[in-house]
Amino acid sequence: MIDKAKCFTETMRQLALEYNAKPEDFTANQVTVTTPAKPDGVRLYSHELPFFQMASTGSGVVITANEVLHPFLKEFTGDTERFKHPYWLFELPHLLCIERELNKYDYTLSSTFHMFLPGKPRKTRVMPCAFTLKWFDKTSVKTLYPNTDFPNALSEKENPDRPDVLALAALAGASADTDALWQVGIDVKERYRGHGLGTTLVSLLCDRIEALGKTPFYGTVLANLHSQNIALNTGFYPAWVEISSFKREGTKG
Repeated sequence: MIDKAKCFTETMRQLALEYNAKPEDFTANQVTVTTPAKPDGVRLYSHELPFFQMASTGSGVVITANEVLHPFLKEFTGDTERFKHPYWLFELPHLLCIERELNKYDYTLSSTFHMFLPGKPRKTRVMPCAFTLKWFDKTSVKTLYPNTDFPNALSEKENPDRPDVLALAALAGASADTDALWQVGIDVKERYRGHGLGTTLVSLLCDRIEALGKTPFYGTVLANLHSQNIALNTGFYPAWVEISSFKREGTKG
């Protein structure tokens, strides 16, 4: 079983690396604005520096953003009446204000991602009797490409930035987002749902990840309650929320 406090501390160090901040910024009752950097060891979801990216643990909020946004962000987030609690920045009316500012530069906000870390012992799980297990390692997982059926569990094709390193049919998978942090994803076809298959697959996958000395983490979007319940049922707890931006389609770089 992973030590909850140690896992959280190490994850905050990882986020600090990615947000060009200090680990304690994520738990302070304040908004911290930084300029993006991309040192070695970050999670590679894009090869470009983030134009706008924001994360919160439910306490502090850290924003890393292009310097052209800094005057707006400092004025906007400096309204202490509006943002008595920094995490209120993630409420829709405030995100819409940020969206309008981003649109001036032909950027738009991404989805809001809710991220989970392991927090308590998992129950021992056994596969429902109608199903069997098949493991794939970082070599054999390549036989599953091109992947269009399981977008949450695996990449569509081989991705050297975040390689799929472990998979359990049918079908949970893990990508090595960093050497130490492996993201867990799960897809269960609709006709096979309702048997506890998703929870069982994620539990078994996390057991294997931890046995390899790595830390599993789990991400999902705001309204995917089914996915969030799988996370909670497998011992994860909500640890941080993240949102970023991307160039609007049809605009020049």
